[in-house]
Amino acid sequence: MQWVIGIDGGGTKTVGWAADLTGRILGQAEKGSGNYHTTGLPNFKAVIAGIVDELAGSCRLRKDDLQVISLGLAGADRLKDKQIITQALSELGLSCRYLVNSDAKIAMVAGLGKAEGIVLIAGTGSIAYGLNRQGEVFRAGGWGQLASDEGSGYAIGRQALVRGIRAAEGRDKTTGLLPMIMEYWGLASWNEMIGYINAPAITKAAIAALAPLVAVAAERQDEVAQEILWQAGDELACLVESVIKRGFHQQGSIPVCIYGGIISNIPLVRRQVEAALAGKAVIVVPQTKPVAGAVRFALNSISGSC
Repeated sequence: MQWVIGIDGGGTKTVGWAADLTGRILGQAEKGSGNYHTTGLPNFKAVIAGIVDELAGSCRLRKDDLQVISLGLAGADRLKDKQIITQALSELGLSCRYLVNSDAKIAMVAGLGKAEGIVLIAGTGSIAYGLNRQGEVFRAGGWGQLASDEGSGYAIGRQALVRGIRAAEGRDKTTGLLPMIMEYWGLASWNEMIGYINAPAITKAAIAALAPLVAVAAERQDEVAQEILWQAGDELACLVESVIKRGFHQQGSIPVCIYGGIISNIPLVRRQVEAALAGKAVIVVPQTKPVAGAVRFALNSISGSC
């Protein structure tokens, strides 16, 4: 039986779906990060190879019958990145074709059903990505935590640390965030904090994991936590507004599909985004995962509809 694989490698986990040529999902697999910028090409190839092996084995499919692997990857919308990724994939020794898109583009297709509109992703990182009727691409954010990631889980977690520490030193409003963070990390005293947060184990994902604590504190009416989440919502809306102004200014209210744990699971952030974009955009809550967009690209490439 001929089959395809769709892969979403935009987050801290890489998700792969196998499908037959009618679009029926045959199986799923999950591995580590598929971002070669942070893991390196050898690890990237190992992740993709692992997904192929697992899907072929669990679904009892022949690799020789695999027609297309369609990938949505972080930072893969630049020509140089596509060339590097395609070369790496060719070294896997598979006879299938490869399609490489950005993780934002496959999310747009999954959420809106077509490659036109805007997708806002706010999870560990953040990005707004738009594709207009003329086929022009516009993006805002997505540059990583050193220069961007506004409104993301990382930004929220970092602000929780910053404002929690300031409050403890009498430089900010009183907040319960720092005690919550210390309990979450298992720190017994304030003196342990500086060594802990500067250790190599405290990664971007580890900081982003603090965002749910901020949401809990906000529900308890912690003023600082609420301010952090309101700011995150404003920052995310600003990303979308940037894309609208540059690429969609003559198209009225634009559909914006949303993905990621921050905007999907923290109501205060989502309400702030919706309020800021009222009259400019229509928020669409997707009914399927971004990887479904990668599967659609694979099937369309076979049918000739893309």
